[in-house]
Amino acid sequence: MDAGTAAIVVACITTLGGIVVGFMQSFKKESKEARRENREDHAVVQMQLRMIYKGLNKVDDKLEQHIQDHREGEHGKVIGADRGNAS
Repeated sequence: MDAGTAAIVVACITTLGGIVVGFMQSFKKESKEARRENREDHAVVQMQLRMIYKGLNKVDDKLEQHIQDHREGEHGKVIGADRGNAS
């Protein structure tokens, strides 16, 4: 058997072994429970990320309005650069 054929045989054995182990793992009760728990955990994290995203958008909107108020002179002193006097 030459080196090329041996490499192909080894690759096939490795692939088949991986498939068999995958099937064995998928039928284990612990594996099913772990997948269910993993999905639940992902759902919780996704909900938390959405809440953070919404909160950041609110802060962004408030900050943008505050900056705009300064530019328009509605909120205290207008800085020189906003009046076109930048040096």
